[in-house]
Amino acid sequence: MTNEFKTNHAQVCEAWRLLGAVNRAPYLEAAIPKLALLTGNAARAKRLFHHLLSAAPKLDDVERMVGATGESNDLYMTARGKTMVIGAESATTMAVLGQLIAALLTGNEVILHCPSQYEMCDEAAKILYDTGISDDVLSVANDAQTVTLLYIDRLAQVAVAGDTSEIQEISQTLADTDGILTQVIAVSDMKELSEMLTPDYLYRFVTERVITINTTAIGGNASLLELGT
Repeated sequence: MTNEFKTNHAQVCEAWRLLGAVNRAPYLEAAIPKLALLTGNAARAKRLFHHLLSAAPKLDDVERMVGATGESNDLYMTARGKTMVIGAESATTMAVLGQLIAALLTGNEVILHCPSQYEMCDEAAKILYDTGISDDVLSVANDAQTVTLLYIDRLAQVAVAGDTSEIQEISQTLADTDGILTQVIAVSDMKELSEMLTPDYLYRFVTERVITINTTAIGGNASLLELGT
C-alpha cells in the first residue's frame, strides 16, 4: 500500500508540473477571493495575488535555439520540486500566502508550515482543495518542528517569510543538512512585500531545462536529450 501511495503521489505531482503555468493559474484564480479575506487587507492581497498570476504566460515561454551542428535546443522553465513554504513567527498572512501562490503557480509540490498561524494554513489549504488542487500537491505540516521538516529528503527549496534573523536561522539549518542543495527564497519586507514585486521573483521557484533534438542524424529527429540546469 505504501509503494502504491508513493507512486500515485508522484504521478499527481508530475501531472501538476506538466500542466503549465497558464493552466495552473485558473485553480489559483478561483481561490483568490477567499484567500484574500484571510489577510486582513483583501483589496491589497488581491492586487498582489493577481500580479503574481499575470506572469503565468511568461513562465510557459519556450526559447528555440539552433546549435552549431544543426540540432535544435528548446529552453524552458520547470518546477524545482518539493517546496516548503514557511511562515516564521514575524510573518504576515499576506506574505505567507503570496509565497504559497508563487510556489504552486510554478508547478511545485508544496508543504505549508506556519505554526503560529495554523488555523489560517488549514483554511487556506481547504480553499485551494475546493478549487481542485490535490492534497498530494499541497499539504500542511504544522504538527512537526521546523528544524525536523527542514531535513526532509529531496527538499528542493524553502520559501520563508520572516525577519532577517529568522531567515538566517533557517538558512543555517539547511546548510547543515546533507543531500541536495536547498535554495532559500526569502521575503523579509513584511510591510511592502517588495521581494515579491521584483521581475525575477517567480523565476526563483523554477529551473531551466533544455530539450535537444538532433535533426542531422539519419532519419532526422533521431535523438532526444533533456538536460536540467
